[in-house]
Amino acid sequence: MASQPKINRLSITQLPFGTLSNGESAALFTLSNSNGVRIKISNYGGIIVALETLDKNAVSSDIVLGYDDIKAYENDPYYLGAIIGRYAGRIDQGLLSIDDKTYQLDINNNDNQLHGGHKALNKKLWQATTESSAEKVSLILQHTSPDGDNGFPGNVDFTVKYSLNCRNELAVEYFANTDKTTVINLTQHSYFNLAGHKSGDIYQHQIQINADYFLPMNEDIYPTGEIRAVLNSAHDFSQLSVLGKNINSNDEQVIIAKGYDNYWLSNDNVISGETFAARAFEPNSGRQLTMYSAQPCLILYTANYIDGSQTGKEHCVYQQHSAFCFEPQNLATRINGANINNTIVRPEQPFYSQTRFVFETV
Repeated sequence: MASQPKINRLSITQLPFGTLSNGESAALFTLSNSNGVRIKISNYGGIIVALETLDKNAVSSDIVLGYDDIKAYENDPYYLGAIIGRYAGRIDQGLLSIDDKTYQLDINNNDNQLHGGHKALNKKLWQATTESSAEKVSLILQHTSPDGDNGFPGNVDFTVKYSLNCRNELAVEYFANTDKTTVINLTQHSYFNLAGHKSGDIYQHQIQINADYFLPMNEDIYPTGEIRAVLNSAHDFSQLSVLGKNINSNDEQVIIAKGYDNYWLSNDNVISGETFAARAFEPNSGRQLTMYSAQPCLILYTANYIDGSQTGKEHCVYQQHSAFCFEPQNLATRINGANINNTIVRPEQPFYSQTRFVFETV
């Protein structure tokens, strides 16, 4: 008797996810396919709460750090799984200059603004709708940030669309429209551990980044202005390289960051879509994550500031270097390095970018 072809099924469901301190109710949406991929996303902060995939032995594990309840996300200092914006990264003194006009932004990290300020996009309850087709299931999140929000100019309508298909691809699309010239630098801040979120450090993970250059940082974690070749450095991930080799080394940049936390400048074939931006492989599970993005740069961040003070899912106490983030952005290019002018968005030119995460076993 001939075997029946496998039917690929997709689904998206919604459940309550608790009540925020202001009395609003958050929801949790689950996107799943018949290959064992299940992604749980909240409309609070656009947070990826859980991401389950099968390993090489068909055993399922949740491969992102997170919390069990919404109250923990309200108090989370690490941006676990969240959409970051309006501006991902640090702005020194919170001073923003656009077209010869200076804006004083909200200060929320020592003497700078970090990741958009207090109550930025990661702390907002977004409006949610869903879409389903034979090809993909999608969660569409929408939020309007008013003029002056955390000090930024312009009323900005943000939309983030998460889509899962039967090829184990999670697409994250970002849309923004503004009525006043402003800056927008969005990214997704999921912390991955491909061995499972409670499996300890990521030193056995192998990382590849399609970038010939990176940006050194100063002691205050700002780019120095130098564009440096990765060749023969601790930041050379042009081929799959074991993270543990240099993550605790005496390399000056690694010491400053307490691990990895630099901008890598994507090669032209990444920006054109011909190849991937970054890849991670975990040998024990066989899981591989490949990320595609047309953004001109990305940050590899290795959970350097997680310190055991927060209890995550399943009572796991997360420690330093227990996960990594791939954060594609539009701040830095190989021509200009890090320049805030790269992030300027005007009313006549809406913002759009897409990142794809592909999950497989090797």
